[in-house]
Amino acid sequence: MNLITFVLTFKITSIFKMNVNVGIIPLISVFTIIYIFISKYGYKENKNLLSISLISNIITSILLVIMNYFIPAITETISINMKGTFGYNFKILISFPIIVLISQLSTAKLYDLLKQIQDNDSISIALTYIITGLLYTVLFSLISYINIMEIKYNLFLGISTYILGLVITIIHIKFINFLNKKKVIK
Repeated sequence: MNLITFVLTFKITSIFKMNVNVGIIPLISVFTIIYIFISKYGYKENKNLLSISLISNIITSILLVIMNYFIPAITETISINMKGTFGYNFKILISFPIIVLISQLSTAKLYDLLKQIQDNDSISIALTYIITGLLYTVLFSLISYINIMEIKYNLFLGISTYILGLVITIIHIKFINFLNKKKVIK
């Protein structure tokens, strides 16, 4: 999910007449995986998961930079302009691994803290996304698209992406509650 998020962050689309970064859709699943992982194994075991996430993001960034130099053969009927997609958006290649690591660390820490304060998973997940999701989406939009779009459009992109992420988070909360109530029959 992390790598799918990375690739989809290069796509901005219009959903319900709002421009949103499509990478938020699988990123909420990454956050949900963190919530489930912490609930099941604890916060200390989460560090391995986050280190794997960081390493995979850095390797993906390097591979995407290398793929910019791919030149299709003359006989190919279908070719992708990799340089047009990834070369001009190099700020995303640099900022994504750093910002995602910060957001995953803050998500894990805040969720663990809220989980210790009260025992309701739904409230913990919602509050965690309300705080860290806003930080991630706005910060990522402002840093990654600077000098590409005006700052006010970057800010609106971050806020509209945050709103879509909030809706997806609510859906995931319902899904997690359903899984927690489901009993396994032997």
